[in-house]
Amino acid sequence: MTAPHAAAPLDTAPLETAPLETAAPLRPRMRLVPSGTGRGVLDGGWWPRSRDAATELTELLTALAGPDGAPATRVTIDFYDWDEIPLHITVKGREVRVGWLAHLDHVVAVTLGQADPILLLVVPPGTAPASAEAALARSAVETGDMMPQEILASCDVSTRRA
Repeated sequence: MTAPHAAAPLDTAPLETAPLETAAPLRPRMRLVPSGTGRGVLDGGWWPRSRDAATELTELLTALAGPDGAPATRVTIDFYDWDEIPLHITVKGREVRVGWLAHLDHVVAVTLGQADPILLLVVPPGTAPASAEAALARSAVETGDMMPQEILASCDVSTRRA
């Protein structure tokens, strides 16, 4: 007969990271044209982390509305920028309709309340960080008549469709 094993002492030290269910969501990587300045074709840029429209759009719309801002009422996206496109997403307990166009040229249009749509350049998720940051910076300044494809090309961002 062998001697009974003593139970290993329990590790009661607090965890250094929060459990997944309480971890704060990631903030969208975006830049907006400063209020009170001129704007070009766009109101800024957004660099999603994936091609998962439901997840990425929920994070974007939550951030754009802010804690007390007008809720999103509609979002329209470029069909070719995403793997799957839901008909609706839920943001802050409200259902938001998701529309799509086949040739929106790397732009997302977000309507908050009754305001004019916010037009954001969509930098493809797999873009190299330096190129993505350059495209975000350029989209958040007055770009005159520079079109989204031109901004991406000028920052060495590939716009080939999947």
